[in-house]
Amino acid sequence: MTRQEFLQELQLALEGQLSQAAIDDHVRYYNNYIREEVRKGNAEQAVIERLGNPRLIAKTLIDTTDQYHRAAGREYHGESYEQEQPGKGFYAGYSQDDGWNVRMGGRKLNSWYGKLFLIVAAILIVVVAANVVAFLLPVLVPVVLILLICSLFFGNRR
Repeated sequence: MTRQEFLQELQLALEGQLSQAAIDDHVRYYNNYIREEVRKGNAEQAVIERLGNPRLIAKTLIDTTDQYHRAAGREYHGESYEQEQPGKGFYAGYSQDDGWNVRMGGRKLNSWYGKLFLIVAAILIVVVAANVVAFLLPVLVPVVLILLICSLFFGNRR
């Protein structure tokens, strides 16, 4: 069995039993573990054989997660592995396989439409700031000039 086959079988065994975030975490963990062991000089096949059957690993993960939540006095709803509930607030995460995942309010910001949204928002902020400055400039310039003239004539004399 190859690393990809092992990870795919593990993922299939976990689907429907844990949240997608928890499944991704577990699959990422085993993927990194196998890569690290191969980097240390162990054969990929030997590492996978040492780990055992991915379905048995999945069963253990599901059982321990369920026992943990029962012991804590709450039901498992599949959200314990997530840092935030989806669709709320700002989230930024990085994975070696997928790269950056930047989300705000459930919308992915590092996609083309997310980047377009950020550009439009930046332009809007610049336009609003320029309008505020253009509105206040005719009032502020005379006030600043009067203050400068007063400080020259009545300023701190030594």
